[in-house]
Order: sequence, then structure tokens, then C-alpha cells
Amino acid sequence: MSEQPEKESAEAVGKVQGEGNYDAARRYRDKVTEFVNRSDVEELARNAQPLSPREARDNALAEERARGRSKGDDPADVGIMYPHTGHDADTDTD
Repeated sequence: MSEQPEKESAEAVGKVQGEGNYDAARRYRDKVTEFVNRSDVEELARNAQPLSPREARDNALAEERARGRSKGDDPADVGIMYPHTGHDADTDTD
């Protein structure tokens, strides 16, 4: 986007947001709603279709790998993801 970020007021800058940034979440929702309302989402979806059978296959494989990872941690990544546990991904044989 080429738009400049909205300037936050001095009051908003010092405000503690807690677990999340509610102002940023609201701005994001507003921008998404604006995009959906002014765009032809069906046309965008048609234009996003794979250009070849190979691209369709590659997309499906990438999605399958991503979904597999979202179900839990890869045991090979334990040392990387949780360095404080003392596990080393190169030496684990589990």
C-alpha cells in the first residue's frame, strides 16, 4: 500500500493495550472490510488460479506440508523452537 500510516494521537501512544493492540486490530478490520467492499473478490479468486497443472500440484503439496506442521511441533525442530530444553535437533533420534 502506498498510503501513509495514520498518525496516532499523543493520548493513544501512551495507552497500554494489554494482550493485543486493539487500535491496530480495528484499523486492520476496517481496511479488510473496505477492500472486500470495493473489490471484485470473485474475479480476484479466478485470477489466482494456478496457471499450469504443475503449479496446481506444487500449491497442493505446499498446503499439505503447511497443514501438517500446524497440528503440532516437528520433533526435529525441538532444539530450534525450545532451546532452553537442552534438546539438540541433530542428536535426537526419536
